[in-house]
Amino acid sequence: MTFKNKLTKAHKELEDAGIWRSNYNPPPLDLLRKIGYRILPPHYRSFLVNFISQTLFFTTIWGGIMWLLVWQAEHVAGYFALLVSISVGLFMGFCMAVYYKFSAKHHHLSDWSDFK
Repeated sequence: MTFKNKLTKAHKELEDAGIWRSNYNPPPLDLLRKIGYRILPPHYRSFLVNFISQTLFFTTIWGGIMWLLVWQAEHVAGYFALLVSISVGLFMGFCMAVYYKFSAKHHHLSDWSDFK
C-alpha cells in the first residue's frame, strides 16, 4: 500500500475517533507533506519522535518570537534566552509527546503498520 493510501486510512480512523483535524493534521505537517515529505500523523509516531520534533519546533518558534518581541528590547543575554527557550521547548515537547501517546491509546488507534 502506498503512503498516501495509508495516510488516507489513518486520517479516516482519526476522524472517526472524534479527534480534531487540526490535531492530527496540523498545518506545518500538511505543508511538509505537500512539498514531498512523508510524515506520519503525530498519533502514529513514536513517543521519542514526537518529543524531538515538538521540542525542536516549539523551541525554535517560541524562542524566536520571544526574542523578537520581548527579549531583544529588554536586552536579555543571548545565552539566557537560549537556555530558557530550550527549557520551555523540552517541557512542551514532553507534554505534547505524552498527549499524543495518551490520545492514541485512549482512542484505541491502530498501529501504522496495521494499515494494509
